[in-house]
Amino acid sequence: MKPINFDLLDLNLLRLLVAVAETRSVSKAAARLGLSQPAASNALSRLRVALDDPLFHRGRGGMAPTRFVTTVLPTIRQNLAGIHACLGDAAGFVPAESRRCFRLSLSGLGEAAFLPRLVDTLFDEAPHISLQNLSVPVPDLAEALSQGAVDLAIGLIQLDQPGIRARRLFEDTYVAVAGTGRASYPQRLEELQRERIAIAAPAATYDKEINDVLAKSGLSQRVALQLREFGALPPLLSSGRVIAVVPKQYAEQLVAADQAVLLPIALSTTQSRVNMVWCTTAEGDPGLRWLMHAVVRLLQSPR
Repeated sequence: MKPINFDLLDLNLLRLLVAVAETRSVSKAAARLGLSQPAASNALSRLRVALDDPLFHRGRGGMAPTRFVTTVLPTIRQNLAGIHACLGDAAGFVPAESRRCFRLSLSGLGEAAFLPRLVDTLFDEAPHISLQNLSVPVPDLAEALSQGAVDLAIGLIQLDQPGIRARRLFEDTYVAVAGTGRASYPQRLEELQRERIAIAAPAATYDKEINDVLAKSGLSQRVALQLREFGALPPLLSSGRVIAVVPKQYAEQLVAADQAVLLPIALSTTQSRVNMVWCTTAEGDPGLRWLMHAVVRLLQSPR
């Protein structure tokens, strides 16, 4: 490789390099950075000349990085994050003026139970921001946080990777709820064990949690309906044909909306820890700090 021509480099070209590596697509990288595809392609050509490397090869999975890009990318990403944090601290973050899009990773339960509690306050304090839920699978979440593809994750998440931190928000338990139009409601676990049970398991973590609760409560064999999302539960409960076992946070929301009745039946005492998870390299970002403080203020419960 010949010496790098630093006169041809600027931060936007390096941001494009990171975006193409993360999305494996020039068009997706262009959309992320607010560029047209021709402009992104032209910038990528300039970067290839400056670095004297093809940078990417087209493959079955998209644009695959060369060995050179794979080697330098972690350092470039870290330094870009440092520059962004430094300038962000200097400029500050003004919620009332910001037009930033915050990228979250929430499960189906997070959308149903957490977003309604966040949206009103966040949009009151920062009326021009937007929120996007990417719902990244847990095995891919650490990488998405490290790469900046996701700003913040909330859920039953335990990650041990370096550079990833978590803060407990609350512990949740599982309860049984029925539709409001039933003629009678089971009052004891023995009666519940004769009912058809509906559950929603929107992610691998929730799937394990709910199955543990069902097994300990003797309800595993009574599951007649298993959903991937929570959205269909209210109309299903209104039919009176099933009783749902759901996290208590979501149950309370259904009860408040007069969509369900909370049954006085003690299920397993297993508690599920809901965490807020982020990447340490983003801690200098004042916008992210504002979002994290808001999440803690609105969702965290005392121990």
